[in-house]
Amino acid sequence: MTETVQVGTFADGTDANLNAILTLTAEHYTGMGQIKFPSLAVSDRVAASQQAASVSAVLKVPVGSGADIRPGDRVLVTASTSDESLVGRSFRIGAWPAAGQVTAHRYPIEEWS
Repeated sequence: MTETVQVGTFADGTDANLNAILTLTAEHYTGMGQIKFPSLAVSDRVAASQQAASVSAVLKVPVGSGADIRPGDRVLVTASTSDESLVGRSFRIGAWPAAGQVTAHRYPIEEWS
């Protein structure tokens, strides 16, 4: 897993230069993870008369990491050893992960903008 993530609830705000910032208000998990885009295919969808493109993605965290991640939580990528363009991006947890004999919990996520 090549990313470091913070997961929980965040407050939106601005810094002294009026740049948008996120402040972690309730931490549910901080540690290693992986943002994985299973496919490079982009699908078009129409919502409220606006066309948008979406790509399905997942957050993977190790089993046994003590994560208390819940649907609706936000994910902030704080570091990445494989893709620096992920740093600073924010996602929202869409659902509980599938369980069973797995080595990582896989949470469906949507990019938060």
